[in-house]
Amino acid sequence: MYKSAYEAFKNGNGSWFRANFHTHTGVCIEGKCGILPLDGVVDAYKQAGCNVLAISNHDRYIQRDKTYEGISLLDAVEYSASPHMLLIGVNEYHNVPHREAIETALAAGGFVILCHPNWQHKEYFPNNLIDSLDGYAGIEIFNAVVNRLPGSGLALDTWDHILSHGKRVWGFGNDDFHHYGDTCRVYNMIYAKSGSYPDIKEAVTGGCFYVSTGVALKEYAVDNDGIFVKAGYFRDSYINNFEYKFSGPGGKILFKTEGESAKFKPDGESYVRVEVTSEYGAKMYLQPAFAE
Repeated sequence: MYKSAYEAFKNGNGSWFRANFHTHTGVCIEGKCGILPLDGVVDAYKQAGCNVLAISNHDRYIQRDKTYEGISLLDAVEYSASPHMLLIGVNEYHNVPHREAIETALAAGGFVILCHPNWQHKEYFPNNLIDSLDGYAGIEIFNAVVNRLPGSGLALDTWDHILSHGKRVWGFGNDDFHHYGDTCRVYNMIYAKSGSYPDIKEAVTGGCFYVSTGVALKEYAVDNDGIFVKAGYFRDSYINNFEYKFSGPGGKILFKTEGESAKFKPDGESYVRVEVTSEYGAKMYLQPAFAE
């Protein structure tokens, strides 16, 4: 039997919230962060349909002097003692080793995301360092800004490395926003009770979210007959054909098909994750189902 992270969605116990956890704006270190005003960035994300936004400047917490209607702003810091990490739900920075930074963030009630593992070159975030760390919620499997920088914004290889070594961590997709053109190029769709930080944290740490560049999750179920997935769009469309790819340990493709939906019965693999592609190349990356 496999365990799904989407039971709350299946049971209808919440709503979908669109979130970006990696945003640079406001008063920043020159040359290291975005320089756009916070009001303008928040407005851009609101217009793009974002519900949850973390302001995560390098090595410093940006104090906000007001609240914004229609969007939930989360405290965050990007830890930039290379390689980088996002510390979400925290309002202070400590220049300490990675392990201690994770422990400190968790003690403060936050959660941690390892950043852009293949930025600049493969294994910018080295696998051997990742293997030595525990307690982080997951990694950026899709960092949109790196797609216009050296290296690769995708890190499915790193994710499969971690999952294949028995760690249950989640895949995140973030803009790494610096300029207005970076807005909502990828996002995390989180199924939560509300957009408040405690509810977002509960959903995220439980894996009840997925990464998207334009494909929406309509149905997901796991039972004795296998894993069932049905995708769609966030808009009305008569197009309902998608490519479904089921992958397991080492990133091995276990099954691939096209259609309105897909179902696959695993054969004892330690985990199975699903990637869905639309007719125009938009993606959806689902969290793994793990063998129990």
